[in-house]
Amino acid sequence: MNIPRLAIKNSPFTLTVFFLLTVFGVYAYMRMPRTENPSVYVPGGSIVVVYPGASPRDMEQLIAIPVEEAVNELDDIRKIETELRDGIAIVSVEFDYDTDAKEKYNELVRKVNATRAQLPDGISRLEIVEWTSSDVDIMQLAFYTDSASWSLLEQKAEDLKKMIEKVPGVKRVDVVAAPQQEIRISPDAGKMAVMHVSFDQIANAIRSNNANIPGGELVVNGKNFNLKTSGSYRDLDEIRNTVVQSYQGHIIYLKNIADVRLAYQDRTYLARYMGKEAVYLTVKQKDDYNIFTLKKDLDPILEAFRQGLPASVRVATVFDQSVWVRHRIGGFINNLLQGIVLVGIVILLVMGLRSSLIVALAIPLSLVIGLGFVDLSGYGLQQISIGGLVVALGLLVDNSIVVIENINRFIMMGYNAREASEKGSSQIAWPVVTATLTTLLAFIPIIMMPEKAGDFIRSLPLTILYTLTASLLIALTLTPLLTSFYFRNTEKIKFREGARRIKLFLQKMINGPYHKTLRYALGHRRMIIILSIVIFLGSLGLFPLIGLSFFPPAEMPDFLIRVQMPRNTAIQETDNVVRYVESVLDTTRTVAKYAANVGHGNPRIYYNIFPRDFAKDFGEVYVHLKGYDRKEYEETVSSLRQLFSHYTLADIYIKEYEQGVPVKAPVMIYVYGSDLDRLRHIAGEVERILKSTPGTINVVNRVKRNRTDIYFNINKDKALMLGVPVHEIEKTIRTALNGTTVDKFRDSEGKEYPIVVRIYDKNVKLSDLNRIYVKSLSDRFIPLTQLAKPEFRNVPGIITRYNMQRTILITADIAKEYKLDDVMKPVQAHLKQYPFPLGYGYIVTGELKNRNESFGGMLEAGIIALIAIFAVLVLQFKSFTQPLIIFTAIPLAVIGSLWALYLAGLSFSFTAFVGLVSLIGIVVNNSIILVDYSNTLRKKGKNMFDAVMEAGKIRFVPIFLTAFTTIGGLLPLTLQGGLIWAPLGWTIIGGLLVSTMLTLVVVPVLYTIMTK
Repeated sequence: MNIPRLAIKNSPFTLTVFFLLTVFGVYAYMRMPRTENPSVYVPGGSIVVVYPGASPRDMEQLIAIPVEEAVNELDDIRKIETELRDGIAIVSVEFDYDTDAKEKYNELVRKVNATRAQLPDGISRLEIVEWTSSDVDIMQLAFYTDSASWSLLEQKAEDLKKMIEKVPGVKRVDVVAAPQQEIRISPDAGKMAVMHVSFDQIANAIRSNNANIPGGELVVNGKNFNLKTSGSYRDLDEIRNTVVQSYQGHIIYLKNIADVRLAYQDRTYLARYMGKEAVYLTVKQKDDYNIFTLKKDLDPILEAFRQGLPASVRVATVFDQSVWVRHRIGGFINNLLQGIVLVGIVILLVMGLRSSLIVALAIPLSLVIGLGFVDLSGYGLQQISIGGLVVALGLLVDNSIVVIENINRFIMMGYNAREASEKGSSQIAWPVVTATLTTLLAFIPIIMMPEKAGDFIRSLPLTILYTLTASLLIALTLTPLLTSFYFRNTEKIKFREGARRIKLFLQKMINGPYHKTLRYALGHRRMIIILSIVIFLGSLGLFPLIGLSFFPPAEMPDFLIRVQMPRNTAIQETDNVVRYVESVLDTTRTVAKYAANVGHGNPRIYYNIFPRDFAKDFGEVYVHLKGYDRKEYEETVSSLRQLFSHYTLADIYIKEYEQGVPVKAPVMIYVYGSDLDRLRHIAGEVERILKSTPGTINVVNRVKRNRTDIYFNINKDKALMLGVPVHEIEKTIRTALNGTTVDKFRDSEGKEYPIVVRIYDKNVKLSDLNRIYVKSLSDRFIPLTQLAKPEFRNVPGIITRYNMQRTILITADIAKEYKLDDVMKPVQAHLKQYPFPLGYGYIVTGELKNRNESFGGMLEAGIIALIAIFAVLVLQFKSFTQPLIIFTAIPLAVIGSLWALYLAGLSFSFTAFVGLVSLIGIVVNNSIILVDYSNTLRKKGKNMFDAVMEAGKIRFVPIFLTAFTTIGGLLPLTLQGGLIWAPLGWTIIGGLLVSTMLTLVVVPVLYTIMTK
């Protein structure tokens, strides 16, 4: 290969190219977005429909079924999930993962809009939300007070919102938990009946007087004049003076029969910060924007705003993602620097100063150039891509080590530095390319992994691919160029003097223990092969002890405390329980701050936790501890969990943040069927099975109890006889008790308020129904109690559907000391034995389904990697047997990986699987070196046994050096990278360590058996 010769001959051009690539990489590093995790775009979205006053059954018939049937006409649908509560329908549609997320979302929007006409009138909100893990609040602020009014809190929050929205990089700013106001028209039902005024007359009078219709233009004496009418309402007095009817020759104004005022809507979301009433402001960041740049722009705005606040209003930072991202990225950069130091020390000890400096130069150059292409691929700096840099760190110097070793050998043969650089690097070029290609081929299938987990991890193999490719380019061009400048004919002597002790130690190892071991192995080949097989099979027995897992906890000092009340619970009762939780947190030593939410989940501050909303029986408290120490964190969570387990008025459980792809809970079991009562009974049995299984915590069955509703039994025959349409009765009940929005009012500042006609608030008594009248077609007013009788009925408080059939979802979390399979195996065994009636059954999803899909993708990636590497080796060695010899390094590596995970107390997680697939391309390189050099020696006339003996001795140092540089580069990440990276690190370190030692013995033995 002439690339090294061309690089040396055209040295100015070579240096210019690398200078430009370095500038390109540095510029990319400076501008790359910094985030905690990569964005995962799941094709799909949620359709949220708000229809006040409708029961779950009504929502199912009127909303869910029409929407589901329409959406189901779209292609590539994976699943449709629906949740129906009082007045709320949430239809979640997920498409196949290999489809275009934006295109599918647009199709969903078009289909829902086309269905809008089939849905009932009175819907107050219809929203289609696109799914993305990047749509996360990077900042949550709390405006809290002891004495200020809600309107002042909201006004200050809105003022800050307007300021923040102008900052570049801000995607959206929301003010949440502020009580909304409305123009409340509260008629006197008795006066309405006496003066013959109906609800429809009030509504029509308001709409007609609030119309703002342009009058057009008029030409007078050659001039154009715009015509304007009185237009919409300007203040509340104009609403009060609206004429609604004439009675006995007198004009009836609205103020004669109704009270008109500005009132707060019924509270559906209560918020507190550290026990103080609060309003939250949340900030979302645009995609591909640097969170540190955004934080730098926001800080002076927040500081200036705080100084201008009145004394009664305070602003606190509940959550700031930039703090955690800085901590995470800083930790990874620290691991990277420590790895560079360790790799540099290993190289320096073995190779001497001058050689080690040239080899070490490959590290920063490869990393910087690789980052440039990572940026071009659309990825930023986050824990996954930086993890890729750390994994690649130890591999970057392998090529330069091999090239410099060969150049030194040519110098010792008498060549000058330039000739040695050209000949030495050219001779070794193709083996270096092949070795690098086999390593890359192990990572390329990971890039092509499907599903959410593949998207989540993709930046890691891409980073490794770019950096290793850069290191290959450096080894074949820049390294020989630098050695031609700086090496001398005495370089090898200086090298030996500089590393004499290390070289003597290694030489003793080679000539002593290794020589004796290899000679003994070659004399007992059958025993060595049998022993290797036995060790491999025995190590596989560790797998059940290690166990499988998916993704670990997030290892952050935050968690959520969730409160689930019985159905029918008023929001005030839920609030009382949340206050109890707050009182416990006030006395917990490790708690730094907390933010309470009632009727709603905490704003979405973590990428795979989606908040619940519109749930009066639900509360959630976000808790932030003073710091993160794993032992202290687990003690705090355990003690709180133990305390709350004894609380009898509600289910209180703790949700810890976890890494990986979004999933509602590790254990998710859908029970399906048609009859709700039978379905509820079966779901109760499944809940009992889960609770009785060791290892389950936070078991939740949200449909385990019915709720009691008031049902108006309309006497349709009597209504027909009295000339009262049934829909008029229903509309009157709705308007009187729940209210009906008839129009909107815009004040002088442009703020809109709904105009709502409503007689009673939520604290209505059954006796108040006696004062409600319904207008007949003959203009008579009939008491409601003559047409409908209220009665109590048990009804479902929530209805859930999965793929267009009724279901009940039971979820559970896994205790820390248990693995998923420890729980799911006995649970699935019980479910298989349960006598499900015809038409009823269960579906298991959650972490088990995601893990099976992701591990299936990883298995495919591993198989593809093996086939691709085998094809390259067949091309290089022109043999089928020698690639098989080389492949023996893989089962030998598995031995070390399993033992490393077992001794470290770690399970075989998704990242461990990534590490194992990565290991395939790493460990075969050692075997390639041995087999290739053995072939070279045999071509020179040596017999087979002498060839493998000499190849083992000569290649011992390069194999040793490349293995320990890889281990040194990974060690800081493995020890300090947390639970997500420790399995990957130990898998590679353990596999590489054992494979390196056994390869030096087993591969020569197999070579003598399988090579003719």
